[in-house]
Amino acid sequence: QRSVHGGSRKFPRKLMLVLFVLGLALPTHHIDNLSPYHKLRDDPLPAPQFFTQRQDHFDGSNPATWQQAYYVNAAYWKGASSGAPVFICVGGEGPPLDGSVVVASVHCNEAVEWLPQTGALMFALEHRYYGCHNSSACPVTDFTSTTSLRYLSSRQALADLAAFHEFATTQYKLTAANKWVSFGGSYPGMLSAWFRLKFPHLVHASVSSSAPVKAQVDMVGYNDVVGEAYNVTTAGGSPACYNAIFTGHSSILSLMNGTPANRSHLISLFKLPITPSAFDSIEFQRNFAGYGVFPFPAQSNDPACEEALCNIEKICQVMTNPAYGTDGLERLAYLYTNQAESQRKEHLELTTASQRLRVSVDQMSDKLQDLPDFWGYQTCTEFAFYQTCEVGSKCMFAQGLVTLDHEMSFCKESFGIDTATVYENVDFSNVYYGADHPSGSRVLWVNGDIDPWHALAVLNVTSSSQQAALWVPGASHHFWTHPSLPTDSPAVVKARALIRQQLTAWLSEDE
Repeated sequence: QRSVHGGSRKFPRKLMLVLFVLGLALPTHHIDNLSPYHKLRDDPLPAPQFFTQRQDHFDGSNPATWQQAYYVNAAYWKGASSGAPVFICVGGEGPPLDGSVVVASVHCNEAVEWLPQTGALMFALEHRYYGCHNSSACPVTDFTSTTSLRYLSSRQALADLAAFHEFATTQYKLTAANKWVSFGGSYPGMLSAWFRLKFPHLVHASVSSSAPVKAQVDMVGYNDVVGEAYNVTTAGGSPACYNAIFTGHSSILSLMNGTPANRSHLISLFKLPITPSAFDSIEFQRNFAGYGVFPFPAQSNDPACEEALCNIEKICQVMTNPAYGTDGLERLAYLYTNQAESQRKEHLELTTASQRLRVSVDQMSDKLQDLPDFWGYQTCTEFAFYQTCEVGSKCMFAQGLVTLDHEMSFCKESFGIDTATVYENVDFSNVYYGADHPSGSRVLWVNGDIDPWHALAVLNVTSSSQQAALWVPGASHHFWTHPSLPTDSPAVVKARALIRQQLTAWLSEDE
């Protein structure tokens, strides 16, 4: 599963929206020269620092502690007496943080690039457990115990942030005039919003990017939005492209379940190193076509990528061109056979739900391979987000193979958590956090229309909510939080400007 982690989105007319719809007729230049930021990027990265954190914030009888990593960028800090703000980048489920998180990374660079103008102090706090590659910075020391993950939850992570706020306030002699703003994208975007909503006395405002704050067990919407993304013209898609991919996978499904001659034709077309009997296995069918016969980007779409077939536009140029085949089936075969051999081999070898089930934008680093599946555990205990390809949905892959039972089976197998408990956990998360209609103020919800995670995000707010929503046409998963590049779309450039505009207005407000 991919991270927290599209086409046109229709909104209820009865709601008044505080929604910035970004037009494309915008200047392509960047807002700032950002030379100090580029200078910092070439310097040695800030080293991790550590402070003492409680193992369990909700058990007053547990005195155990651990050392939590954080990072600081004080290059532009004007000092506490100046009243300059404090930015905190919330860590999450991805690979371990390093010093780049406060200098130049995909996490919170919309905050980093604003430091010269604001004179802000910037922190980044690593999420508990996701730094356990460093055993001295881990809440537990032994993962052989069945209870070793009991302290891993978003609620504990939010309490970590509150405790860090107290620590940093003392350490840097901060005052109430130094207003805190939280930033994050994907799961950290969820935490960023909840930090403001649950601790409004600590956090003045929040930017929550690509945050699926509504927990859901069967996330049909993920692959529905992937399908919609290949219809979006601003991303290089079209209805013809989506239809070619959809009908091509439908043909594959029919051939896999057809006669030996049908299967042999499919094997020949895709140059598969198998015999027709391989298709007797539902698992094989699922891995070949249930998730798509090609890694179709939507969440990770990069309009400026240079490799062949690396984004929606380049894929759709093939899928709508008769030169690459007479129909969707033959054009899918072109995509598949033009992958690197290693990619095709990996495609056929991915067999378990836990291998497919990832909400991270990036894959976990090799250092984490011997550790438990932390995010998998959180999906079972809090959010689910199991992305299916149901029959009758808009999913453009072979429908009916990626089922909910298959995608969530690892909860019982790996953690002993049964299906009924997963549903209860998801229900509680939505009650606790407010799902996609949370109550509170000064949260800016930013989402891209080709990011599949917007299916569970806050896309509209009422005029009385004191929150705001920002819609970024053609943008993938929190693309605006990445370092600015000359190739960024006008919509992404405009989004960064509007984020600053909204925060400037909120920072001028007193409690």
